[in-house]
Amino acid sequence: MNLFKNFLYGRNEYIIRLFLIVSSLIFFGLLTLFSISSDPLTLSSSFSRQIIFIFFSLTIFFLIGKIDVKTIHDNSSLIYFFSLSLCLIPFFLSPVENTYRWIDFGLFYIQPAEYLKCATIILIAKYLSNHQLEVKESYIVIIPIIITIFSSFLVLNQPDLGTAVIIFAPLLPMLLWAGVNTFMLFLLIAPLITIISAANDIVFNIWALIMFFIFLSFQGNFIKKVFLYFANIFTGLLFPFFWNDFLNGYQRQRFLDFLNPDLDPMGSSYHIIQSITAIGSGGLFGKGWGQGSQTQLKFLPVQESDFILSVIAEEFGFLGISIIMFLFFMLVKTLLDIAFKSSDYFSSLVIIGLTTILFSHIFINSAMTIGLMPVKGLPTPFISAGGSFMLLCFIILSLVRSLSKN
Repeated sequence: MNLFKNFLYGRNEYIIRLFLIVSSLIFFGLLTLFSISSDPLTLSSSFSRQIIFIFFSLTIFFLIGKIDVKTIHDNSSLIYFFSLSLCLIPFFLSPVENTYRWIDFGLFYIQPAEYLKCATIILIAKYLSNHQLEVKESYIVIIPIIITIFSSFLVLNQPDLGTAVIIFAPLLPMLLWAGVNTFMLFLLIAPLITIISAANDIVFNIWALIMFFIFLSFQGNFIKKVFLYFANIFTGLLFPFFWNDFLNGYQRQRFLDFLNPDLDPMGSSYHIIQSITAIGSGGLFGKGWGQGSQTQLKFLPVQESDFILSVIAEEFGFLGISIIMFLFFMLVKTLLDIAFKSSDYFSSLVIIGLTTILFSHIFINSAMTIGLMPVKGLPTPFISAGGSFMLLCFIILSLVRSLSKN
């Protein structure tokens, strides 16, 4: 009880706000999982397992909360290589669902790549904070890029494109927060946009025109800018490699389903069609708790994790999903407030990176459920069922709590 009181009252108002927001999200998640579980009180149900995961995650939360900022900073390399080692273990075990993402502990599975997200952020934050006076130099981005690529490459080989994307996501915000040159940041993302836009001639031409004006607006050596512009244009030639060799067959199919959901409505497009149907049938106030036809009749796949927002939209309607989105907005805003208030450069960088992880999950999962992005196995923070990700969410909270003590 004293531990709980110290947590609730021994911190600033931002931590109390986080506690209230997260508690509300967890409540919504458990309410939804209870609704869709055929026998929620059995140990095998997603509802019961989620409660166990929450209590376990809370234990880890309080343990990590005792670690001070200096310890996290000084041991960032050790944390990173330990997380990296955990990600290598599945390659030496039997595959789970034809992937090497999981470590089987018998009663449950752990996905170690989830924790590599945090470890990568901490290591990059240490490097940037140790080279704070050099952030305007172009070479400062090299080490953070190498760290991120190395982490992502390992996860891609599991294979897990969604997690690899999330590992990459914090890089740009952290470099921007550190004060890296804006043009340098543009050069980091331009090749990727060029490769993706090369899938469609019209989109590619529009992007080439936008990129031309962007290069024109930045000051600098004209010959250098011309060279960089055409170098980016030619990266579009890598699209066939990206499509045929970089992406797996099921990943290519998800992109095709995203572009044309009617391509295979009873097959690969089934998930997104059922998700949109569930959301649309909810209307303004929803069909009522436990009354959703798409969810209760099990038409909606993976409804306990990837598509749990669709369940909420069907049962609680636009009003219910609006409350969830408001809570997510307040979650991200509160984390950003903590980062802005932090007096420690390293701490603020880590918090920005951790906030990006949560925001990326929220954005991608929300967009996926309404067909605005290809289907990815990325759960919703504090709501979706799943032990590994719930533990990650509480680790993020615990790190924010420790780092906000400054």
